[in-house]
Amino acid sequence: MQSSEFSMSGREAGLKLELSGDRNIEVAIRDGGLFIDGVRVAAAARGGDLDRSWREIVTRAMDASSGDLPGLLMGWTAPGAAGVQISAALNAALTGIEIPAAAVAADAQAAPISDTVYRLNDRIEELQRTVEELEDDRVVVHQTQRRNPFHYISEGFAGIFSILVTYAVLFAISFGVIFFGGRKYIEGVADTARSATGRSFLVGMAAAFLVVPAFVLGIIGLIISIVGIPGLLVFVPGFPVLCVLSVLLGYISVAHAVGESFAERRYYVTDWFQRGNSYYFLLSGFGLLLALFLASQVVHMAGPWLRAIGGILVFLGVVSTIVAVTTGFGAVLISRGGTRPVRGKGAAAEEPDLFTEDSGD
Repeated sequence: MQSSEFSMSGREAGLKLELSGDRNIEVAIRDGGLFIDGVRVAAAARGGDLDRSWREIVTRAMDASSGDLPGLLMGWTAPGAAGVQISAALNAALTGIEIPAAAVAADAQAAPISDTVYRLNDRIEELQRTVEELEDDRVVVHQTQRRNPFHYISEGFAGIFSILVTYAVLFAISFGVIFFGGRKYIEGVADTARSATGRSFLVGMAAAFLVVPAFVLGIIGLIISIVGIPGLLVFVPGFPVLCVLSVLLGYISVAHAVGESFAERRYYVTDWFQRGNSYYFLLSGFGLLLALFLASQVVHMAGPWLRAIGGILVFLGVVSTIVAVTTGFGAVLISRGGTRPVRGKGAAAEEPDLFTEDSGD
């Protein structure tokens, strides 16, 4: 061996050997390819198995002496078909023995296959980048379409329609409750919500936190009690249903109370008694409770310029709904489902056939 040259950088790793008898060889991996004597013979991706193995043997060859270098290179096992080509070329140059034609042909077939795989991977990555760009363009187009004022108007009408459907469903449920004799319970809970609003809200809030513990404790109590499994079969489905019905009754009653308060402010004395009834109270009460949501949809029609105002209206609507549900739930518990209403001073006398309270004396 007359001389040896090595090159090592981020983009290239190579060696050049000058041997006796004009047997020279240059092997390098650079720009994603394997080059032997300046000719690209296969693909060699940066950071791949062949690239890492080749850089390792070149680094070791730099530190090896001239006498140890041939044995080091001939003993190196290269991964893959491209690595076989490197080993064959080095062995042929160091030993002066040419590789059999059959082996060279086999390696030549393997190299294009490996190169095709790398090209296929590159093509897949390119297609993935194209898909991501198309998705970004689709998002931009979608956002551009949303700036169309008719889009906001259609969304606003859809929101208004959904609120009106909710309004109709709530009133239909209330109508059914009143039709089947539940008016006294609605009025009893409504009177309690009006006369003891703060107390009802606090009781409802406390009950909301205690519903789950009460459910769990009830199950445990029934398990260890004499009633046992038959009681569980009634309690497990019955307790959640009772809670849902109580919340619904409370919300309807709060709507009744709101509508009644609105009617008292709008009409005077005899006029109020002539026009005021439970159906009117519920119609106006549900309208007032849903007014903020309705206003947010109207504001939404104006486009993104009033989006902040619409968000504030929705937030206030959610808060008012939570307060109404909590207060109604508490009023249901305080009034025992409307059978023991709490009325303020100056309220109308109770109807004895509807509500009867035990006298303490």
